[in-house]
Amino acid sequence: MTTTLRVFSALLGVIFTAIFLLWLLEPGRAAEALGMPLLEGVARNTQVGDFTAFFFALAAFIGLGVVRQQPTWLWSASLVLGAAAVFRLSAAAMHDATLVLSSVIIEGVGAAILLAYASRLERR
Repeated sequence: MTTTLRVFSALLGVIFTAIFLLWLLEPGRAAEALGMPLLEGVARNTQVGDFTAFFFALAAFIGLGVVRQQPTWLWSASLVLGAAAVFRLSAAAMHDATLVLSSVIIEGVGAAILLAYASRLERR
């Protein structure tokens, strides 16, 4: 089971690395993939900077956790990913944002995988 969780965690790391690189190198395509326009001016700076940082941090935390087999990094990644799901729900509930349930599910399942792997590492 630990090996399976490690493989799934590594796959999440690869996916978030690819998304990070897309935001870094082709932000227009990255924004389109998330269903949003690429903004202009100061808004673009914030949009690209924040999304690039978000996906970089996720990829780095997961990579460090998987390679070093240190659960602290995986807890950090699961916190960020789980928070994205929670705040996506709050945006829909409080600010009339369209609820993208598929994203909430992906983020929730991803966070659960990372939590499960971190828990396994803690018990070793």
